[in-house]
Amino acid sequence: MKTSIRSGERYFGVEITPEGNLIVAERAEGKVLPTARFAAGEGGTQAFRRHIEQECAHPHVCIKACGAAALSLAAALIPTPGVEVTIVSGQALRGAAPLPNAEERAARLAKLAERLF
Repeated sequence: MKTSIRSGERYFGVEITPEGNLIVAERAEGKVLPTARFAAGEGGTQAFRRHIEQECAHPHVCIKACGAAALSLAAALIPTPGVEVTIVSGQALRGAAPLPNAEERAARLAKLAERLF
């Protein structure tokens, strides 16, 4: 487990809703940043990619596995300079209490990205 947070790095957790929208939680230097939403489809995926390219030189993205949507998003992010993408199973989100909404699941994914990288 990582013991320190590297300065200037950003960690993103992505929950993909059943409709295909992206719910994105973000962490930087141990702080939680506002949750963002991106529309389903290519436009939303490209908007998210531009967002991470503008925010930092070495983004870390953790996506919850949800089939083809997660794989498509990961593939779309690969050309982003310096990006590291991890797809994790829903079991990685297990904790003491169930997470009732997409925002909380995305936040847990962002925290997981922070610990993984």
